[in-house]
Amino acid sequence: PGLPEDPGHAVAAAQWDGFGSIVSMDVAGGAAEAERVCAAVRLWVHTTSLGGVESTMERRRKWPAENVLVPESLLRLSVGLEDADDLIADLEQALVV
Repeated sequence: PGLPEDPGHAVAAAQWDGFGSIVSMDVAGGAAEAERVCAAVRLWVHTTSLGGVESTMERRRKWPAENVLVPESLLRLSVGLEDADDLIADLEQALVV
């Protein structure tokens, strides 16, 4: 609903002070590389819950019940209140092999 063309944008804009951000990425190298990235970040909290104010990261397809159509290397990130430049730098250092 953060995008103006979204059908729920007007309602969300009237009710919220701003819009959050959830981003996902498919890490090259499969599940093992995605796990390595999750272990290498310093600011991002590796968790399944996306409801806090801290930036969180979750590797999907980690659990046997996950849909097999979801790539094993897919990371889902929820951006919190930390400084954006710090989060970007942390993610960049984790993605370096």
